[in-house]
Amino acid sequence: MLIKKILLVKIPMILNIVILLVIFIFIWGWFSSSLIMKVPKLALEINPASFNLNSENVKFLTSDDIKISGWFIRSKEKSEKTIIVCHGWGANKADIFPSTLFLLKKGFNLLYFDFRNHGESGGSVSSIGKLESLDLTAAVEYLKKEKPEFSQKIGVYGISMGASVAILTAAQDERISALVVDSPFSSFNYIVVRYAKLFYKIPKYPLTPITFLFTKMRLGFNPDDFSAVRYVKKISPRPVFFIHGANDERIPVDEGRKLYALAGEPKEFWEVSGADHMEAHSKNPQEYEKKVSEFFRKYL
Repeated sequence: MLIKKILLVKIPMILNIVILLVIFIFIWGWFSSSLIMKVPKLALEINPASFNLNSENVKFLTSDDIKISGWFIRSKEKSEKTIIVCHGWGANKADIFPSTLFLLKKGFNLLYFDFRNHGESGGSVSSIGKLESLDLTAAVEYLKKEKPEFSQKIGVYGISMGASVAILTAAQDERISALVVDSPFSSFNYIVVRYAKLFYKIPKYPLTPITFLFTKMRLGFNPDDFSAVRYVKKISPRPVFFIHGANDERIPVDEGRKLYALAGEPKEFWEVSGADHMEAHSKNPQEYEKKVSEFFRKYL
């Protein structure tokens, strides 16, 4: 009788705990995966006209029918070389515009675009890798079909998420001839764990595995399978120039070193002293512009 009484008390208690745990897991999984997948769109604060530049507003569709918005800017001297510029997570094409205009002055055409779920582009879901790679592939396709005389050679410049997406895409698209990647991260899982700890003080266990599970379920694929670290070695013999701030708090320089070590030749690595995340250009603009433009001139 005593055991029966204990069970009558304990079983409902255990069931309540299990129910509460399931509810918590669902709420946390949905909320945390939404932080990754649903990026608040920020308004563009500047455009080429802000710099008295003539540009063409372009739009193109990805293979999964997402409308991508961009700017195409021709070099003053006709060039058959175009560099596609890829921004970071939560940013847009306007954010990266001022720091990359030097490439226009060096004789390259430029194509800026907003990744899906960013800026003026369509889409409502981000994956920090695979889906964004479809956007970059669509940009290459657009140049080859609509601007063939300006895109005999295509280079890609990417920063932060844009850098990692550039690596993933170039590994699968040989139409990309050369890459400059500033502040790339090695994998989806790494960057989620890193940002959870850095910005929310959340340890890797037990919560981030729930985030991974829900993100995978909602996307329909495992985003970590499309990480730069799994693809970077496939880019060779095309060249990659890795740039990383020595004091990068968000994506430590070891991430850049790891990717550089895995990449095949030809490759270059520049660690910028005193630079935090995406600060390499602002810390040393003259040397930055010289190194990047010389790299593209050499390989495009």
